[in-house]
Amino acid sequence: MKIKDQILHEEMRKLISKSCASRPDANSDYYSFQKALLKFFFNAADVQIDYDTQTISLWTSNTTKQTAGNLYGMNDVVTVKISYTNLEDTLKGCLERGVSETRFYTSMLFHYNHVAGEEPVTNAKSA
Repeated sequence: MKIKDQILHEEMRKLISKSCASRPDANSDYYSFQKALLKFFFNAADVQIDYDTQTISLWTSNTTKQTAGNLYGMNDVVTVKISYTNLEDTLKGCLERGVSETRFYTSMLFHYNHVAGEEPVTNAKSA
């Protein structure tokens, strides 16, 4: 299991490097990937990455406890801004080990780690 986790983390680091190689636009898959990783790590409702000012804005709740007066148990939404100097290092610093992390990273790799122009493999029967 340890080797599988190491491979998973190495593949995530490669994907992070690839996503940071050029500045993604707001509609790109890499921007989506970066946001999803940050949302997962910070348990945020939403994330915005501003490449010009090198800041990450997070919207998160200050509680997850369900109360009778609050349908989803969310109090006021808290906005947090984080400055970074190297986005790639910041994203790589978000990688952790654990069962839910392994599932999430596997899903992320399956969804985002594709090669442009590569045809999907199909199980075609021989005639």
